[in-house]
Amino acid sequence: MCGICGIFTVDQSAGNPEYEHAVTKMTNTLARRGPDDEGYWLDPDGHLRLGFRRLSVMDPSSAGKQPMVSKDGRSVLVFNGEIYNFRELRKELEGKGVQFRSRSDTEVLLEALNIWGEKAIPRLNGMFAFAWYNIPERRLVLARDHAGVKPLYYYVNPKGGGVAFASRYDTLFQTPWGMPGSLRLDVLRLYLKLHHIPSPYCLHDNVFQLGPGEYVVIDSSCNVKLNTWWQLPQNPAPDLTGEVAKEALADAIGNAVRRQCVADVPLGVYLSGGVDSPLVTALARKEIGAGLRAFTISNPGWSQDEGQAAARYAAEIGVDHRVNAANRIDLPSLLDDISFSQYEPFADFSIIPTLLVSQFARKEVTVALSGDGGDELFFGYERPLSLLRNGQDFKYPKLIRKGLYGAGKYGLGNRRSGAIVFNDPGDYYYNVNCRISDVDLKRITPELTELPTNFDLYGFHGDGSQLSLANYSRYVEYYGQLQRCLKKVDMASMHYCLEVRVPLLDREVIETSLRIDPFESMRNGERKTVLRELLTDYIPENIIPKPKRGFSVPLGAWFQKELKSTVQDTLLSTDLYPAGIIDRSELESYCNAHFSGERDLKWGIWTLLSLQWWGKRMKELA
Repeated sequence: MCGICGIFTVDQSAGNPEYEHAVTKMTNTLARRGPDDEGYWLDPDGHLRLGFRRLSVMDPSSAGKQPMVSKDGRSVLVFNGEIYNFRELRKELEGKGVQFRSRSDTEVLLEALNIWGEKAIPRLNGMFAFAWYNIPERRLVLARDHAGVKPLYYYVNPKGGGVAFASRYDTLFQTPWGMPGSLRLDVLRLYLKLHHIPSPYCLHDNVFQLGPGEYVVIDSSCNVKLNTWWQLPQNPAPDLTGEVAKEALADAIGNAVRRQCVADVPLGVYLSGGVDSPLVTALARKEIGAGLRAFTISNPGWSQDEGQAAARYAAEIGVDHRVNAANRIDLPSLLDDISFSQYEPFADFSIIPTLLVSQFARKEVTVALSGDGGDELFFGYERPLSLLRNGQDFKYPKLIRKGLYGAGKYGLGNRRSGAIVFNDPGDYYYNVNCRISDVDLKRITPELTELPTNFDLYGFHGDGSQLSLANYSRYVEYYGQLQRCLKKVDMASMHYCLEVRVPLLDREVIETSLRIDPFESMRNGERKTVLRELLTDYIPENIIPKPKRGFSVPLGAWFQKELKSTVQDTLLSTDLYPAGIIDRSELESYCNAHFSGERDLKWGIWTLLSLQWWGKRMKELA
């Protein structure tokens, strides 16, 4: 796991001292992503300067250093992540006469690109963000993995003639070109509604997030062409059910865990009280043995505490288990870590336990496996169940649907899901992912503009059948909820120089999940049924909890007690970012409604707090 950055120019200015200084500063911002080494490369013709920070995981010798130039000198690579099928690719490349100088997956990726160009990307199974430069053709390729595990941002110089890129958004504020552009108020609204910023948007003009499964090609004139190399199918045709589905999935996840247990440094697992990470832990135990270390964050005394359930799992699986209690943490110090780790406005407060477990695990291991992705691929949330429960009622006009819902609510007919009171399935999914209501947002930010006109993440284009609703649900969970979750994990783990791998997002696992009938995972109104059945091969069914627990902390109570002064000092006593947007008196009323217990507004308050922390960071960067 590493951090990458660089500046590419039409002219030869990348060779100038100011660009050298800028790339050095950019690289320094990535130090926590790569504490073990740093490296730089300058194109002999002065068009490209690269920076790199290394977290040594595969082949930690000097042979794995980056930036790495191909053996024939035709291309150069900086790469963040892991290529899990590098051994198979290496064997194929050796068959073509390639002689390798290292054991690293970096060199395999470089030589694959050197031979196949961009056609090598669809061959990859891994988590990655990379920049590859064809020196004779002066062509730069920026690419991101199929699931979006590793981030990549790029900045197109509005004056022309240059493109910069980096693993962190805030790194792009260190270029010689100054501020990227004006604050985008439409993206600010998107952030306040969804508490994160989905790709391709960024908070400033001229900066973009590369999306999962995308790559851009930048030619010698700095023309940028966006391409998609992989996309989750919107309407897959499932062909697996019953035991056949279970066996296929068991093979796929087993293969994924086996691939991802390969490392030249200590490796452990995150262990929760749910389903996904215990399954990954059980399979990793088969690969590594009883010495496998598992890490859990507990919240003693809280109704959603997972500590005891995780301990029972650990005993059954037979791993070396460690538990750290969240009630013993230093909250003010943790808030500083949160602020520094968030390289763009971000407000998923489950980053708190993610930071805690990352810090805890990093004391003993360099790599950790997590169970992320299971909920999105195998219908682990309430949202798809609510949508499917009465989704076919969308064929009726909205007024009739509201009447049906109201009648059922008051016992005058069959009880119906609240999903049907929305305009359509897309409107439902968008609204249940929002954390500040339109009414509150209008009061707090009366002058804020509308969402970006091309924002269509939750657009529904299906035929309304149960299968189309299920496929739609998985698609928007993958490109919505999952992307926020992966960004959170990247921020938290990289803050503590820890690599986190996600076996359930292995390409083989995803492709198998698409072949399984969605209703296998929602049998009898339950969630993730197929994954639960796999887990019973290792854990007695009676100790697997049915209700899903979120990976979270009692933030609402903290805002009323331990963190109340933090909210008051940050939101009610200082200048607010951005200037002229937030109505202070309305914000005070909003916060007081939470302090008094009148309303549960923890999500909105955390979203606004995170924005202010980002504003402070902006002042430091200016």
